[in-house]
Order: sequence, then structure tokens, then C-alpha cells
Amino acid sequence: MEKVTIPDFLESNQQQWDEEYKSNAWDYLSDITEYARYSVVYGYIRKFIGTEGILDMGCGTGILFDMLLDSEKQGYTGIDLSQEAIKVASAKSSLNQFHCGDINHYVPAKKYDVIVFNESLHYVPNTPQKLLDYSNYLTPHGVIISSLYSHKNKEDLAYMMIENKVTEMDQCKDFEVMDKVSVFNHHAELKWYVHLLKRKHTDL
Repeated sequence: MEKVTIPDFLESNQQQWDEEYKSNAWDYLSDITEYARYSVVYGYIRKFIGTEGILDMGCGTGILFDMLLDSEKQGYTGIDLSQEAIKVASAKSSLNQFHCGDINHYVPAKKYDVIVFNESLHYVPNTPQKLLDYSNYLTPHGVIISSLYSHKNKEDLAYMMIENKVTEMDQCKDFEVMDKVSVFNHHAELKWYVHLLKRKHTDL
């Protein structure tokens, strides 16, 4: 029997994302069925946000931005691969807060209190290393918040890929898992893993 290779990440490109946003394929992310996981992410933000604000990697059309208080929006930066998504998101702010960028190559311009990976680590190879790279742009007490959708079909390679990523985060020696929750929507039978991570700093 041929061994099945579980992918480390999902391939994607800007053209694909732009076409999907143009066709409204991602409009469901603003539905009530998604609200619970956004609420958990936002709850962690409220706990840890300081004066340096939020970096939202994979911000889409700015759904998380919509949930923020006006004071919390001031230090917000949203990054997404899709120009179409950024176009929609940018209309929500008079400030230059939304930018088109690739999560695998983007370099933050400053440090943040909170970095959010909201359904975006699916597209990142070597998750622990990528999280470590981004953690260099956290303030001393800064945290990373990750949300990962768990596919319904347990035979799906994407389901197994997410399970692997969850295990990698749980066991990563560079981070403390400050909290980890599973959000399950009984109405839609959807499940997400939400991690709250803090980088471990060793004294030399």
C-alpha cells in the first residue's frame, strides 16, 4: 500500500485569492457561525494589547478590525496576500493600515503587542520556524494568537495537516502555550483550535 504524504502547508497565490474574493467565496467569514472563534481571538487581544497594537497576518477584508474598539484600531496593521481583500479592508479606515503582503516573506516594520494568525498558518511551511521569525517583532510581553480550522473529514489530508501543525505548536520548545482552546459550533458542526503563545526567552 502506497504511503500517503501529508502536506506541511497549502499552496496558494495572489491571483487565486483575488479571484475568490471577487466571487464572494469568503463572505461567509462574517457569518454568525464564525463569530465564536473571532470572539475568543478578540478576548485574548483585549487581555494583552498595549500601546504597540496588533499585527493581523491574513486580515482578509478586515473582519477582526471591525470588532476592535476605536482605541484598539489605532495601533492595528492588517496584511493579506489578496489585493481585492485589502481594497475592501482599506475602505474601513482613513489611516494607511492595510497592506498587501505574503505571510511567508513579509517583514514587520515595528514590534507589536499581539500578532494574530487567523486561519493563515495553513499556508506556511515549517510553522515553528515561521512563528519564531515573527516573534522577533513582539514587544517583551507580546503574544501570538493562532486560529486553525479543523476540517470535518478526518480522512482529508488538510485535516491531518492541521493536526500536525497543532502538535508542532504544542511541542515547540521556543514557545509557552499560555492557553489553548477548541471552539466547536454545534449548529454548523465546525471546529477551530485557538492557541495563545508566548516566546520563551533564555538568559545567556
